[in-house]
Amino acid sequence: MKHTPSKESMKHNLNAYRWCPNKGQGYLNACVGVFFAFCIRLSLQPHIEEALPLFFFQINTIVIAFFFGVGPALLTLVLSIPLISYFFMAPYMSFSVVDSRDITTLIVYITYTLLVSFLVEWLRREQYNAKMAILVSESRFKLMVEGDTKIRELLKNSPPQT
Repeated sequence: MKHTPSKESMKHNLNAYRWCPNKGQGYLNACVGVFFAFCIRLSLQPHIEEALPLFFFQINTIVIAFFFGVGPALLTLVLSIPLISYFFMAPYMSFSVVDSRDITTLIVYITYTLLVSFLVEWLRREQYNAKMAILVSESRFKLMVEGDTKIRELLKNSPPQT
């Protein structure tokens, strides 16, 4: 008797961790994305000053998490926090004074980023797992059709029973 994986065992498919084929490229893209988010935010600094210090960095992190997973997204977080603190929180160009508002902003950014990154990672794994289940189902269906065709041919070509 053949073992067929149950729905429960398909949920814990270890290959789902491999939904992103090129994590190394993700780390490089994370660095490039942080650079672009920084450049955009810095170019807008004279116009928006302290408003939206995290916005472009958050967008970058969500995009990186979607395409490359939680690891590269965490790298964007690690790279962004010092940049945000130094360049976009008053007093500018200084790490010296950090007030409770700055700490709250950074905690919200870290929490939001971690939550979104892990949710996106989970959803992408489930999406990959569903694709794998479809491929397995299609291959089983093809095998079943081929087996049915062979049985029909055998029955058709067998000598009549007397």
